[in-house]
Amino acid sequence: MHDPATSVGGPAGTERPTSLADRLNSDYLARHIAKEEAFWSSYMGLTDDATRARAQLDEREIALSGWLQDPARLDETTAALSGATGEERVALDGWRETFSAHSIAKPEGRALAAAIIEMEGALANARGAMKLGYHDPEQGFVAASSVRLGTMVRSDPDERKRKAAWEALRSIESHVLAHGFVELVRERNRLGRMLGGEDYYDWKVKRVERMSKREIFTLLGELERLTRDAGQRGLDHLAAKHGRESLRAWNIQYFFSGDSTREQDPYFPFGPSIDRWGRSFAALGVRFRGATLTLDLLDRKGKYENGFMHGPEPAWRDRGSFRPARINFTANAIPGMVGSGFRATNTLFHEGGHAAHFANVDMPAPCFGQEHAPTSVAFAEIQSMFMDSLLSDADWQRRYALNAHGEAMPIELIERGVRSSQPGAALSTRAMLAICFAEKAIYEIPDAELSAERILEAIRAAERQLALIDDGNGRPALSVPHLLAGESSAYYHGYVMADMGVRQTRAFFQQRDGHLMDNPRIGPDMAKHYWAPGNSKTLNDMLRGLTGETLSPVPLAKHVSRTADEAIAEARARIARLDAIVPFSGSVDLDAAIRVVHGREVIADCATMSPGRFNEFAQTFARWIDARVAEASKSEGGAR
Repeated sequence: MHDPATSVGGPAGTERPTSLADRLNSDYLARHIAKEEAFWSSYMGLTDDATRARAQLDEREIALSGWLQDPARLDETTAALSGATGEERVALDGWRETFSAHSIAKPEGRALAAAIIEMEGALANARGAMKLGYHDPEQGFVAASSVRLGTMVRSDPDERKRKAAWEALRSIESHVLAHGFVELVRERNRLGRMLGGEDYYDWKVKRVERMSKREIFTLLGELERLTRDAGQRGLDHLAAKHGRESLRAWNIQYFFSGDSTREQDPYFPFGPSIDRWGRSFAALGVRFRGATLTLDLLDRKGKYENGFMHGPEPAWRDRGSFRPARINFTANAIPGMVGSGFRATNTLFHEGGHAAHFANVDMPAPCFGQEHAPTSVAFAEIQSMFMDSLLSDADWQRRYALNAHGEAMPIELIERGVRSSQPGAALSTRAMLAICFAEKAIYEIPDAELSAERILEAIRAAERQLALIDDGNGRPALSVPHLLAGESSAYYHGYVMADMGVRQTRAFFQQRDGHLMDNPRIGPDMAKHYWAPGNSKTLNDMLRGLTGETLSPVPLAKHVSRTADEAIAEARARIARLDAIVPFSGSVDLDAAIRVVHGREVIADCATMSPGRFNEFAQTFARWIDARVAEASKSEGGAR
């Protein structure tokens, strides 16, 4: 393995293209896998020394980043392309795009990038050590993760607890501002400007999305304009129905969804979530091409407080032989808590969509199948958000959302949920926009004005503009972990852009095939048009290849601006077509070795079962979860 701080390969152009491609593939995989193993160990809290685990991750991250940033690699790859043909040329062209997205010519720039990684590690340690919790009006301080707090804001029937949970989320902001975030913003901006961006945000999106900050926020600004009136109508609807106090930041989500979340909870039991996911993906024709998947789905102390998918080993084609991916993904579901079954199912669909995408990349170098630059965040999120969008469809709920007795969710309950949530749909989109505009505003603060107070001022101004209330957002911007971590900073816009692409992709399949749920053409078509090319094409290239369109905010704006009656009419139409859609009846075979873990404990492992035994695997997981739910219920009963 070559020293990542030195140049490799001798004078530019002296190495044969085949030899260079082989060396780049090998050197990259060694560093990438080492970094990803450390990432999983640190973020899952698998060691007894969190500080040491983070230090090891930072060390390996710096090694990988230094290797990618070395300008000698970009130079030698560019030179070798002139003599390359066929698959070698495709592979080297992929490496050229990858090195172009990461290369830092100046040594002082590479040194600053390494220092920023260390600052991010220190901030992560400080955030992990925070004594986070809420003040219960009867019990006093109660320790709680940000996941539990967010769930309370959405679904706890006691307003005092909702407010306490929201205030606890806001306390994360003051904590991270006091533990290095201000200095981190300053140094990130210094790096971004050194490398030719207006600021850090502009520099990062140019290398990841291959779009400027201006281009991205032109799209987002248009979406804001198109949803403004619907957002205000949602607030007026809430005030008329529940009074002005319902318009507080800790009340809005609850009044739009709290009752329906509780009513629908029995139809999303946690235990069968693996079975629902497997059968639904199989019915869509989704295959993982021999990938190995590790799933860690439950919240626990020391674990990173947000779901994610990472691929320690990318899928790629090595001299014509396909090398399957190894993929990890995680959630923070809490057994026994209202909404935990839906959260687990949503994560399986969302992160499972990511996994399907990266497991199906079929290109001649591993750089095409990794989830970092030049892989578009927005495009990657289309794959995951398309899958989790199915859970809100009335036909999917009627077929797959079954209670403990096997009874389908009643149509009346589905319609009640739509009537409750649809008036707030535009506000939900605007809540996501608020995080994007808040993060953009942070990096646009002049250096001379940069302070904790000025950052909070910028955040609150963006939140008030988008949330349309004085309190600001129901999810305070700096409680969102994406903004703190290097790999997910200047990232959140990807979710909103992805939601645009999801609406366009859904419309294409709906118009062509008449339905989405259990449509066996979806998996193969997404594999061909969206997944196999990896990052060799831009977001718009791939979107155009399937749908014939480029990214637009208009379909999403129309979707979230519908009236409740319009949304219910669409739900009824989906249910009316249900009998014409043949249910999936075969054995579930996702072409993957899947294991579910809880930290170091292996809960269920389908790689140890004979082929076609997915049902046994899912039942093993369900029994384990049911035992945890029973323990949680007993504990809560004792506490009362």
